[in-house]
Amino acid sequence: MEDATTPTRLRPVRYGERPRSMTLEEYAESDEPADGYRYELVRGQMVAQEPAPGAPHGRSQNRLVWRLNNWMEAFGQGEVFAQVGFIVSDNPATVREPDAAVLLKRRPWKGEPGNWIRGAPDVAIEILSPSNRPGEMREKTSDYFSAGALRVWIVDPKTRTVTIRRADGPETVFQEGDRLEDPEVLPGFALEVEDVFGG
Repeated sequence: MEDATTPTRLRPVRYGERPRSMTLEEYAESDEPADGYRYELVRGQMVAQEPAPGAPHGRSQNRLVWRLNNWMEAFGQGEVFAQVGFIVSDNPATVREPDAAVLLKRRPWKGEPGNWIRGAPDVAIEILSPSNRPGEMREKTSDYFSAGALRVWIVDPKTRTVTIRRADGPETVFQEGDRLEDPEVLPGFALEVEDVFGG
């Protein structure tokens, strides 16, 4: 059950009232509130995801993006992003913003609402924060796979594990002492799990 003090929508909705869905264009033109929360457009509603992340989250994000960028420069033809919007559904309008994302081939975004990228990234990376709920992560994972993602990585600073979920198969959990790799999707990429989290 959600904490009643945690904001979930930008505008309060009265009992029995159905909130009006936003379009992608309306979301692109809207201002996010300065309340310290990150927002995504989920099924037409602007939803608070989590407070501003702390240092462990930022450290893991920076390390992964840096190492993935190095891999992309050596082996790939795409791009690596940190916290960029991806249009995973037009109806209902949904824009997800993974902590990091890998595109195996470059995609145009000019002319898209918000300059977001259409479709899911090939690899979507979500770094867990204390406020994340299991149901929320399942919903995000489902959205990514429905929109074409090949992999979703769940990075957990608390347990110091990285779980790779596949669209068409079982997940794999990597822990300290393991080498994080997925040669089917990222050939040549390898990273010691402890290097994701640092000291």
